[in-house]
Amino acid sequence: MSTQNKAHKQTAWKKNREFGDKMGGRLRLKLDDNIFARLHSFHRPTEFDEIPILIADNTSRDYYFPVSPEEIKEELSNIPHSDIVTHVWLRKYNKKEDNIVVSIWGSGVYLITLYPLLKNHSLFLGKKKPLDKDIKWYGPYAQVIEREDGWYAVFTETSAKEFYLHRLLPCGVDRFPKY
Repeated sequence: MSTQNKAHKQTAWKKNREFGDKMGGRLRLKLDDNIFARLHSFHRPTEFDEIPILIADNTSRDYYFPVSPEEIKEELSNIPHSDIVTHVWLRKYNKKEDNIVVSIWGSGVYLITLYPLLKNHSLFLGKKKPLDKDIKWYGPYAQVIEREDGWYAVFTETSAKEFYLHRLLPCGVDRFPKY
């Protein structure tokens, strides 16, 4: 390669010193969890909004939510530090999410996202046997069993409701930073 071609070559990371612009490449980092795409439509509540704002998606025919938004609102009043929660989203099943509860915060929004259970009251835990600490975490509410396609936590209807209200909601609140 001649020296003349090397002088004109631009790399993806090269910064234009005159204007401060980036030459090529991405302007923002690409995040695997796509947090900004999930959070972009939630705005900080105004002083007139009733907090928490409850959003419930329609689930597919194979899934259901064992709790209602009214039960969630009532239970949040009993959880310490839950006054910072601005949104609770009962979101339909998403194959990309491997959690049943997700907490996201930023720009004045504190969102707890809960995902549904299968209609047969079970939650898929994976192909491999869960760790002992995970089995203990589900223990008071569900029986962890192995089926031919993987490991499941199997609930009763009442234990599923208690699991959402007494395990998942406090877990979602505890993930928020305390100010």
